[in-house]
Amino acid sequence: MNTGEKAMFGLIGFCVFLWFFSQPVPKSKVEIPTSSNELMAQVESVQDHFADASEMTPPAPSPSDKKPKNEILVFVSVNCPPCDRWKRCEMQRFMDAGWSVGIVEQHSYGLTPTFEITSGETTVTRSGYTTLEQAAEAVR
Repeated sequence: MNTGEKAMFGLIGFCVFLWFFSQPVPKSKVEIPTSSNELMAQVESVQDHFADASEMTPPAPSPSDKKPKNEILVFVSVNCPPCDRWKRCEMQRFMDAGWSVGIVEQHSYGLTPTFEITSGETTVTRSGYTTLEQAAEAVR
C-alpha cells in the first residue's frame, strides 16, 4: 500500500467517523396524559417511590423549640442620652445572649428609654435604663 492509498483510507475513515458522530441523538419521548385517569395513574406510580408519611418519625425538637424566645423592644427618642448609651453599651450584650432586639423610634411613651421585655408568654414593660441582667430577672 503506497502513501496515496493510506491517505485515501485515512480520509474515508475520518469521514465515516464524522458522519457517525454527527447523527442526531434520539430524544426520549414524554407523553402528556390526555385524561384524568392517565394522570392519576402516573401520580400513583410516582407515589409508590416515596416513603409512606405514616412510617416517618417526626423530627426531634431543636433546643430553640424548648427554650422560650427572649425579645426586647426598646422605645427611644431623639436626643435621649440614656437611649444612646443603651444602644452603645447594652444592645450588643442582648444580641450576644441570643435575644431579639428591636428599636422603636415612633411611639406614644413619654419617658424613654422604655422596654417591652418578652420571654415565652410573659411580657413586662420597664422604663429607664435596663441591663441584660435586669431584663432577664424581670421575665422570670
